[in-house]
Amino acid sequence: MNFIIQDINHLKKIDLADRITVITFCFIPVFLIIGTAVSELAIIALSIRFLIDFIFFRNFKIYNKFLFYFLFIIYGALIINLIFSVNYENSFLRNIFFIKYLIFTIGTIDFFSKRKLELFFIFKIWTLILFIFSLDLIVQFITQKNIIGMESPLKYHRLSGFMGDELKAGSLILFFCFAVTGFLTNEKKYKILGIILICFFLSTIFITGDRSNFFKSLMTFFCLAFFIDKKIIGKLLALFLIMMGIILSIISTNEVFKERFKSDILNELRQDNYNLINYIKKTEYGKIYSSAYNLYLQKKIFGVGNKNFRILCEKNFKQKYPFTQNLKETKCNTHPHQIYLEILVEHGIFGMTIFLISLILFVYRNFKFVLKEKDYLLTSLFFSTLIIFIPILPGGSFFTSFNANIFWLNLGFFYSYKNLCSQKKINH
Repeated sequence: MNFIIQDINHLKKIDLADRITVITFCFIPVFLIIGTAVSELAIIALSIRFLIDFIFFRNFKIYNKFLFYFLFIIYGALIINLIFSVNYENSFLRNIFFIKYLIFTIGTIDFFSKRKLELFFIFKIWTLILFIFSLDLIVQFITQKNIIGMESPLKYHRLSGFMGDELKAGSLILFFCFAVTGFLTNEKKYKILGIILICFFLSTIFITGDRSNFFKSLMTFFCLAFFIDKKIIGKLLALFLIMMGIILSIISTNEVFKERFKSDILNELRQDNYNLINYIKKTEYGKIYSSAYNLYLQKKIFGVGNKNFRILCEKNFKQKYPFTQNLKETKCNTHPHQIYLEILVEHGIFGMTIFLISLILFVYRNFKFVLKEKDYLLTSLFFSTLIIFIPILPGGSFFTSFNANIFWLNLGFFYSYKNLCSQKKINH
């Protein structure tokens, strides 16, 4: 309990509104586990709190004016996207109320850029939540039921743990684990714990059966390994080799994992002479990608509109949307399952241009600072923000509540901590 006892005592001394705000941030992972509707309510509540601060108390500072203006350019692009949407009703709520994420992100940066202890307390609570969530998944992996008797809807292929019918356990761990282990590794007294937990969380992502997020976790891990303290790189390597040994053992002895990782991937790739493009084309995701690209060709400039890839699922969609007459062998789904194709098909060249400029500028304006600071938490938050932009591998929709809540939270925390580093308030 010494892990958080001092922080709890500090929390008791701060303003009640600030205390509620910090506690809400602490439990965002729990809200996501319960359901995205709950996490959405939390984001809205926090956005309202930040808006009230700005309107009534003028207790608000724009730390990064470039980011502030650019976020509103993105919002303006969404309004233009709505105007050209082929199904206005589908796009309306998602585009109009996207402004909550802009308020939430700017408010988060303002709030935590002057509250280092509160930010660190949140990372500690997230560590405990993620650890309990991961242990529960291990129980479900071994017994097919989690600690409260819940089964996954695909119990032999995927784990869901406390998330019930939602197969997002791998995503949840992926998007939070690097931030919390980055915080631990940054602190001298928790450094070894951070190294152990990163391998533990990566192993847990693997057993969820979520192949895409497992590969993303490995890619992010290798990027972060270049920034790790050279004094402990040997320990990290040893733990990583142990983790990989366990993973390879599971693949070789568990028929489901053998099929999903060896037969479905390695054997198929071998048959295609390791041509990744040909391999992807034959998968179910490849069929969705192809449908997305072909739909994009019908509306190249502004796309079909946010949340409108799903029009392919509508009955008699070719009669409802005459511009789709030339489409053949379409694979219906709610979204393209790849962020670049999602932007391309639903937002067109116009949206893709703004998206790519935003991504390039984020990397350009921050990567040099990250390299200069040599701060592992800052580096972890930087790469946590970029995970969602890994190409080719499938993923959730960028605009759905689950992914959007996590992305804008990570972005807000990255800039908050960057400001703290700039202000020389961090004690290493």
